[in-house]
Amino acid sequence: MNIEITEVREGSHAVIPSFSFEAGLTGIYTDIKRTQIIMDQLKHRGYLHGNHEGLAMRLTVEETFRYHKDLSGRSVSVEEMVALFGLQHVKKTKVKNLSESHRNCLSFLRPYLYANEFLVIEEPFDRLDEEGRQVMTQLIRKMKDEKKTILLLGHNLEELLLMTDDIYRIDQSGFHKMDFNEEPAAAVEAEQPVIRIEKIQTKHEGKTILFNPPEIDYVESVDGSAQVNVAGKGYNCTLTLQELEKQLRPYGFYRCHRSYIVNLQKVREIITWTKNSYSLKLNDRESSVIPLSRAKLAELKELLGVS
Repeated sequence: MNIEITEVREGSHAVIPSFSFEAGLTGIYTDIKRTQIIMDQLKHRGYLHGNHEGLAMRLTVEETFRYHKDLSGRSVSVEEMVALFGLQHVKKTKVKNLSESHRNCLSFLRPYLYANEFLVIEEPFDRLDEEGRQVMTQLIRKMKDEKKTILLLGHNLEELLLMTDDIYRIDQSGFHKMDFNEEPAAAVEAEQPVIRIEKIQTKHEGKTILFNPPEIDYVESVDGSAQVNVAGKGYNCTLTLQELEKQLRPYGFYRCHRSYIVNLQKVREIITWTKNSYSLKLNDRESSVIPLSRAKLAELKELLGVS
C-alpha cells in the first residue's frame, strides 16, 4: 500500500512538501501545525485515532469490549481482548471511573477492531502511564504484524523511537529519513526541528518526580513559583517560568499568558468572553480553563492553524 501526501503551500513557502511512503510502521517527527495538516489530508484515506473516541461512560470495560466485538463481527473472545489490552483487573469497572491511562488504552479498541488497511495515530503515548505505553506498543506492533499500514505523528522523538526507527522529519525542502546510526552533523539546518530528549523535574510530598513534556497539561505561576499540572494534580518545580518556557517550546508548549504556559496539544477550545477577554479550555481530566492574553491570540491561532 502506497500513501501519498500532497504539497501544501502558504504563499511561496512549502509547509508540507509532497511525499509518499510504503506499507509498514512509519513515524513522522514534526510540529503541531504540520501534524494537523497531514491528518486533514489523510482523514478520508484511513482511520484517524483520537483518545476517548467512541467510549460510553456508563458501560463497564467488559461491556465495552463485548459491544464492539459484536458490532465488528470479530471472532476473538472478549476475555482474550481484555487481556491483550491489559485491563483484566478493571474489567468490571465503569469507563467513567477508569484512570485516564486506562481510558486511553480502551479507546484504542475501535481502531484495533475497525481499522482496515491504513491507520493514522497522533501522539500514540499521550497521557499513558508506563503500563499503558507497554500495552500500546504491543497493540500497534500486533497490527503491524497483521500487515496494516500505520503512520505515527508526533513531536516527541523519544516516544516515536519506542515504536520504529523508520522516522522522517519535515522541513521546506522535503521529508528526510532520520538515520540514528550516523554521527550528529556539525551544522544543523535552520528549518530542522530541535531534537531533545529530556524530563521535567518536580517535587511532590518529598519525592522527586520526572515527567515527559507531553504528559504536562499546563504550567502556572503560583505565589511566584512554577507549578506543573499533570492529570489534575499540581507539582512544584524549581525552574522559573522563563526556563520552563525555553525547555518546553520544542515540544509544542506556548506562553499564552504572563503566568501560564500551555501544552497546545491539550487545547480543546478558545473561549471569547468579551472583545478583549479570552481563555483556553483544555482537554485534560479537569477540563481546565486558563487565561489567554489578548496580545497572544493571533499568534496562538497561527500556531494551531485555525482562523
